[in-house]
Amino acid sequence: MSLVDDARRRDARMQRLMQLRYLVMRLRTLVHEGDDSLRAAATPGSFDRVYGGRLIAEAMMAAAATVETGLSLHAMHAQYLRVGDPSLDTVYKVERLHDTRTFSRRQVRAEQEGRIVTIASYSFSRPTIGISHQIEAPHVSPPEDLESRDLELIERGNGVPPVNSGVPWPFDIRHVGPRPWYEETRSGSNRFWIRADETLEGDPSLQACLLLFASDFAMPDAITMQHPIGWDRLMAGDGVFGASLDHSLWLHRPVRIDDWLLHEQESTVAHDGRGFTTGRFFDRAGHLVASVAQEVFIRETGERA
Repeated sequence: MSLVDDARRRDARMQRLMQLRYLVMRLRTLVHEGDDSLRAAATPGSFDRVYGGRLIAEAMMAAAATVETGLSLHAMHAQYLRVGDPSLDTVYKVERLHDTRTFSRRQVRAEQEGRIVTIASYSFSRPTIGISHQIEAPHVSPPEDLESRDLELIERGNGVPPVNSGVPWPFDIRHVGPRPWYEETRSGSNRFWIRADETLEGDPSLQACLLLFASDFAMPDAITMQHPIGWDRLMAGDGVFGASLDHSLWLHRPVRIDDWLLHEQESTVAHDGRGFTTGRFFDRAGHLVASVAQEVFIRETGERA
């Protein structure tokens, strides 16, 4: 008997909304600590480490607080230097690198107890008129025809999702094609729709910030799908260790993550335990709104849970 019914769907949506509202509240209430420095409270119990998307999203809010009104994010590049401890506060220290009439660039250090966890650079720009082109969006099933990821994982786990799977998650995710948790190896192509479950009004920078948060999610999937690495084992650290090394995102157009976006990913190479994944976000109209790239370190540890 399927565990997915209308009551469970309503409950799953409410759980996602609670996570989304908590995330938005956190991003809007970072504590200022003097000039160009903000503090985010600890998040114990969420993951066994600080989620990388949280680090780069909160760092963006710190950077955005130092630029003039009218500029919006167009590029972010981050290096994850240490695994963050979710039981500790994180302090974001902003360095103002360069300002012109069109661009403002900032560097942010995310620190815990004086140790750098992540270092990221952000570039903000003013709207302008210039050249324009893009590739065609892929033709896939619409999100309305697909099941939510969290419900699929709950059913697959007989009511208990895998450790560190991100259930509940602040966004509704609906996979297109093979799921990353299937056991057989296959091509390194991964597609899914993603959306916040309610309309988010206010500062457009919040939409970009939430996209940054979401963009770090599932990037290893296009790598592990090509190898006999169980997705559940990777999430739980069961004999497999995985960690993002760096992450970049380019925002090509204004984005709304409270409407469906199609994330298309592929991994073109892996060597010496480092897998490389690129991805693209398309809106429902077919506009390419953002591109993303990430390198992930994955190794067998032999330490089974």
